[in-house]
Amino acid sequence: MLLALWAFFWPVADCDQPGCAKRRFTVGLEIDALGPVQPIEFDVSTDAESVSLQSILKGGGIELVPVIDELGLAYDPASGPLDAADLFQFVSAWRNRGPIEGTDATLYALFVDALIADNGDNLFGIMFDVADREGFAVAPRTTERFFAEQEPSFIATLQLRTFAHELLHALNRHHFDAAQLGDGRLTLEAPTRCIAEAQGRQWRLTETPLMALSPNTIRFFQSAAARDVLPGRENSPFTNRRASPTECDDARTHVVKTDEGTRWSIAMRRLRALIGISMAQAAEAEEEPKESTAAATITLQAQRAAYPLGYPIAVRVIARNTGDAPLPVVERLNPRYGMLQIEYRTAGSDDWQTLQPIAWLEPTSDEDAQLEPGAQTEETVPVYFGEDGWTFAEPGDYEIRARLQTNASGSGAISEPVKIAIASPATPDDQAALQPLVDAQGKLDRDIGRLLYFGGRIGDQDDIAPLEQAAERYGHTAVGAALRLTLLSHRLRKPIDPKTGRRPLPNFEEARELLEDTCTDSGVAAMTSYLLRQRPDTIPSSLVKRSASDAAAWDGVNRKGAAALTYADETLQRRGPSLHFCFNEDSLRKPVATATANLARQLRRNRPERIVVVGHSDAVGTCRYNDSLALRRAQAVKDALVRSGLRANTIDIASLGERRPLDFSWTSSAQNRNRRVEILVRGGPEIEAVAEVAPRCPATPLKPPASSAGR
Repeated sequence: MLLALWAFFWPVADCDQPGCAKRRFTVGLEIDALGPVQPIEFDVSTDAESVSLQSILKGGGIELVPVIDELGLAYDPASGPLDAADLFQFVSAWRNRGPIEGTDATLYALFVDALIADNGDNLFGIMFDVADREGFAVAPRTTERFFAEQEPSFIATLQLRTFAHELLHALNRHHFDAAQLGDGRLTLEAPTRCIAEAQGRQWRLTETPLMALSPNTIRFFQSAAARDVLPGRENSPFTNRRASPTECDDARTHVVKTDEGTRWSIAMRRLRALIGISMAQAAEAEEEPKESTAAATITLQAQRAAYPLGYPIAVRVIARNTGDAPLPVVERLNPRYGMLQIEYRTAGSDDWQTLQPIAWLEPTSDEDAQLEPGAQTEETVPVYFGEDGWTFAEPGDYEIRARLQTNASGSGAISEPVKIAIASPATPDDQAALQPLVDAQGKLDRDIGRLLYFGGRIGDQDDIAPLEQAAERYGHTAVGAALRLTLLSHRLRKPIDPKTGRRPLPNFEEARELLEDTCTDSGVAAMTSYLLRQRPDTIPSSLVKRSASDAAAWDGVNRKGAAALTYADETLQRRGPSLHFCFNEDSLRKPVATATANLARQLRRNRPERIVVVGHSDAVGTCRYNDSLALRRAQAVKDALVRSGLRANTIDIASLGERRPLDFSWTSSAQNRNRRVEILVRGGPEIEAVAEVAPRCPATPLKPPASSAGR
């Protein structure tokens, strides 16, 4: 009798079917819509079934209370499609501050006409944080545009599916929670692209959409703590959010048997388990996913120099496909796609923290993102600010690494840690440039960090004015120069006014001036070129042509202006000392000439396969001049090596100008260190590469530059 009571009436912690799910949370849903865009139908009927948004969530134990709030919010189509910064503007202006009465938490949903990623790609959905609540947006016209020709009868179902999928993300469910049920269909956690295929510009379904939660999600909703399900500042949705390049195939390895999930079936399962009768558990895979090795390698690069506090740090992420199948990771190495995680920690700490993006993007297709076996791709990723605030909030030493989730079983690629140092302002000008970024307590301001993250395209003119003043007055400092990236973004795509739905016209002339006067480190330079390559149809070609590739920003350019392969080539190693130059000089003074001849003699003992001579400059003057000066310095060193007996055809030269400093601070000693040439060698003898050889130079006062040529 006691066994029967236990089997039938004990609380169901392992419930994974709608039949046994009990209501655990009540979630309010505030809904707004822009202009002519109407909310989708939350109740959809087809020939096969009738389903509603409420019934989907109820199957997991969540009661959904949708409240349609503002429809027809002002939006001028001439403002173009919306991205994460625009959504932030609208949500900040229109969402209600209090929770919906009688609910445990409230989510915010905004319906938009056209939704795009920062690079202009269409999106099915996007998620972003607003103050203490997560929000998400759905672009029903996107779904309609892709499926209207091939699947007109499923448009309403697919719109509801997209909405429910994004809502599940807001409740801390992820793509790897998807499963394939017995009839071969994938549950709602799987992205739409996993149940469809592209045919030109149109899409067709490969299976009838299954409008159901996976057993894993139901079990999670039935057993997880509120803080792990509900959104809010004190809660933890999105923690350890992961996606995988192979997530569609991975989901189909999780084949589950389902039963009715009734009290009777659960009781029988408990009794059989108790007496040792074997029975397949619901939500247990019939076939365990096979162990697999990482199908990719990940490499990170950052500056050796200590970054100034408050600097918009970006790292270079290089991925190589070492497997035998394509991986859809091209232009998806940013953490906001969920496939790659950036982890960081203070030096000496045992615990890694994960950089949580402010916005999560849901791509439409894998078609253009495929990285073929043996191929390599790279992306420059900003890492200075995330959902938890400033990543490097105070001076000190840090480590950072990247983790690429190559499949849902947990296998992946982890990069070697890279050291990052953060330095306090070294001069009064460095301190003054930092001031707009700190709060009343002298700490890095979270609101300013968010403004920088969104490229100066949130808030109003009063928010960006202090940054404009700092960039204008202290643009010669590292922080001041980097602020110009924010201003460039602001000029090219102005913040939308959420009250009128209008976006001011871009100011291309000011954008040109910012580009002409600005030269920054490799990471910020790569972000600048990425910004200029966005939406080429809306940016003049003369500006787009000013952009360099990410590789050029990090590795430099050769004599022809093409990207060179220098620091990214793992077969090249630093050899010998760095060779330094005097202000505005490209000739080798005596100690440098002597050191170059000594290095040549050592290299001749074991003929190297390749030598790359990389020129660098200080940060005084224009970027264009410094690029040229650094190239002349590299040529001077090459000529000296050839005169010392090395073959000219084994020596290449490249210029990085001021993009790879040894010291960011605005001091004479720092700029003296940055005027140098470094030697990279493939093969050849082991030669110490830590020393610096510097000539005795005339004293040169370091003054903030006007519009004079660089040095």
